[in-house]
Amino acid sequence: MTAQAIAKPVKYAQLEWRNEAGERFDQFREDCLAYLREEGTLFTGQAMEPSEGGKVALEGNFHEGRPHGEELWYFENGNKNSLVTYRHGVRHGPHLVWHENGQLQIDVCYSHGKRDGRHSVFYENGQKRSQAEFVNDRLHGAYITWHEDGEKKSERVFKEGVEVKRREWRRNGEQKVLKNWNSNGSARKHETETAEA
Repeated sequence: MTAQAIAKPVKYAQLEWRNEAGERFDQFREDCLAYLREEGTLFTGQAMEPSEGGKVALEGNFHEGRPHGEELWYFENGNKNSLVTYRHGVRHGPHLVWHENGQLQIDVCYSHGKRDGRHSVFYENGQKRSQAEFVNDRLHGAYITWHEDGEKKSERVFKEGVEVKRREWRRNGEQKVLKNWNSNGSARKHETETAEA
C-alpha cells in the first residue's frame, strides 16, 4: 500500500496504527505505522485532534505512515503541553514539556531515538530542578539538582552511564555525609577494597 498525501489535516480518529504483524490499534504506538482507516493506505500529511472545547488538542505530521516533524499537544487553556520532534518515526530533536501555566517543565534533546545532549527539568515557578548531559542515551558528565529555592541539592558526575562522583546538600546548604562517597565527591573505598589493594 502506498502513502497518500492529504492536503488538509485529518482527525486522528480517522487513522489507525498497524504493527508488522498486522495488528490494529486506535492510538499511536511508536512500533506502528499510521494508516487512513477508510482507505487502508499509509498516511502522509497533517493530523489533528480537537479538544472537547473545540480547540486543537493535538497536531502532528506524518510521512509514509511515520511521525515526521513536530507533534504538538495543548492544554485545554490553549497553552502548549508538549512538543516532540520526529524524523521518519524516530524521536530526533527537541522534546519539550510545559507546565499548564506556560513555564517550561522538561527540555531534552534526542538524536536518532536516544537522549543526546541536554536534559533539563524545571519547577512550576521556572526555577531549574535538574540538569544533566546524555551521550547515546547514557548519562555522561555533570548531573546537578536544585531545591525549589535555587539552592544546590546534589551534584553527581557520570562517565558513560556510571556514577563516578557524588555530593549532596541539605536545604540549609550544609553538605550531607554520604556512606559511599567522600566529601569531595569521590567514591569511598571500603575496608574490603583497601585490604585487597
